[in-house]
Amino acid sequence: MRQLLVECSDPGLVISLAEEMENVLRNIDFDHARALQDQLTALARELGPDVEKAWRGFRLEAPGDGGSPPTFGSREGMETDRKPLKRLLAEAAGHGLGKFELRWTCLLPQGGPEPETREQYISDLADGIRYDRFEELGIRQMPTDLPAAMAAHREQLMQAHAGGVLAGRARFPAVGYKWIQDSGEAVRKALEEVNTRSEAVMEYELGRLDPATVEPAERVRWAALAVRLGVEFEKWCAAAEEPLPHLYQRAALFYHLWTACQGFSRARPFMEQRFQALIEQARTVYTADGAAALQHIYDDLHRSPWDRLPALGIAADEDETVEDGPDDGADLAG
Repeated sequence: MRQLLVECSDPGLVISLAEEMENVLRNIDFDHARALQDQLTALARELGPDVEKAWRGFRLEAPGDGGSPPTFGSREGMETDRKPLKRLLAEAAGHGLGKFELRWTCLLPQGGPEPETREQYISDLADGIRYDRFEELGIRQMPTDLPAAMAAHREQLMQAHAGGVLAGRARFPAVGYKWIQDSGEAVRKALEEVNTRSEAVMEYELGRLDPATVEPAERVRWAALAVRLGVEFEKWCAAAEEPLPHLYQRAALFYHLWTACQGFSRARPFMEQRFQALIEQARTVYTADGAAALQHIYDDLHRSPWDRLPALGIAADEDETVEDGPDDGADLAG
C-alpha cells in the first residue's frame, strides 16, 4: 500500500528510467536496479568532478515516483545545476544503460542510509502497475465509471422518480426530526424504485450488446458494471482483456474490476481464477520480481483494511511507554 504522504513532503530531484513498464518487468529486477545505480556512479566519475558532484546523493528510492520504477532520488543540493546531470543521462543513453528522465519531486524519501529492499522494490513495481496504467490506452477518466448510456438513463430515472419526491418534501409543512425521518423514508423508497428499474435495463443491455461494437474504454466500464451486478461478467471481462497486449495491463484491469465491487460479487471466483492465471504466465515472461509484483497485487486485494495498517508506516515513539508491555508495540508495527 502506498504510504501516506500528506503535508510531509521533502522536495528534491529524481531520475527515473523512462522505459515501458513491460520492459521493466521483463528485464529490471531489484539487483539490476542497484547495478544500474553503480553504473551511473562509475560513469559520473569518468565524466569529471562536476558530474560526479551533481550525481552524489542520488540513490535508489522505494517507493518510487510517478509510477516509473526504478527511481533514483536526491534531497541534497537543491540548487545544483542540472546541466551536469543532463550530460550524465545523455551519456548513459549513449552507453546503452537506458533512457532516463529528470524532474522535481515532493515524494517523501525512505529514511536511513540504504533503506531500499527487494520487498519495497516489488511493492513499488506493484504500485506502478496499479496506478495510471490505463492512460497508455487513452483511458483518462476513471475506468470503472458507469457506461455513459447507463449513467444518462439512471439520471433520467432519478429526475422522474426522485425529483418530485424531493420537491414535495421541501414543501411539506412538518419540521425537525420527524420531517427528516419521513423525508429519508420517502427518498429511500424512490431510490429503490430507481434502482429496480435501472438494474433491469443494465442487465438487459449487458446481454444484448456485442462487445465488438464497443470501444475499449467503454468495454472496461461495461465489465465493471457486469461484475457489480454479477451477470454477463465472463463475456465482458474477456472483451475488456482482449485489446490489452501486456500481462501487467490485464492485471491492472482485474485490480480495477475487483475494487469496483470490493470483491463482493458472483464474479469473484472467476476474477480470482483469471488473476492467478496471469501470475502463472508472468512467471514465464517477467523477472521473479516482476511476477512477485503481480502476486503482491493479488494478495493485497485479499487483505482487509485492518491488515494494511502496518503499511502506513505508523510507529510508536521510541521514548513512549506502553502500559501493556513492550511486545504490544512490536505487534502493531508488524
